[in-house]
Amino acid sequence: MIRKSLIVIALGICFHAQAQNANDALVNAFTESYKQETAKDYDKAIKALKVTGAENLYEANARLGWLYFSKKDYMQSSRAYQSALNLKPKSVEAALGYVNAEAALQNWDNVLEAYKKLLSNDPNNTTANYRIALMYFYRKDYVNAQIHLNRVLDLYPFDYDSMLLMAQTKAAAGKLSEAKSWYERVLLYNPSDNAIKKLLSKM
Repeated sequence: MIRKSLIVIALGICFHAQAQNANDALVNAFTESYKQETAKDYDKAIKALKVTGAENLYEANARLGWLYFSKKDYMQSSRAYQSALNLKPKSVEAALGYVNAEAALQNWDNVLEAYKKLLSNDPNNTTANYRIALMYFYRKDYVNAQIHLNRVLDLYPFDYDSMLLMAQTKAAAGKLSEAKSWYERVLLYNPSDNAIKKLLSKM
């Protein structure tokens, strides 16, 4: 009985040591990666993370997404962020990284779908709601643009970009009196905005 207990203890110590060694290797990999990023050597920063076990680590994939994005390899950035999302499907940071890479690739349908998926996990995410509204505005879908803008403005009623986009959306939809009201709010944010003053004088 004592011998079995000693074996169990010995195995526990062995596994703990192996786990500690693996963690030390990851810490060293991340340390080297940050060092190389500071030196703007993104290839070496990426290479530093190519250690055993990192491929299944959310943190490594998310960081690789950022590093590939920084070196303007948007395809690899998108793939790395997607790997991070596969590991942590509710991650907002990985989702935003993914859409930035897809936007750089001009895959706008993928961007829209990714933002919608992000909102299923985080309905009040202001970045996603604003950018979806902006995409709908350019697609001349003013109804959906207003829906998402309202979500942002409920949380940030005096947000300049959202107020301006709402004014532009209302104007594009032919709701000029409502557009004027929004432009007047925009002017409260920046009373010296001559472009808004000129626009209001014509309404």
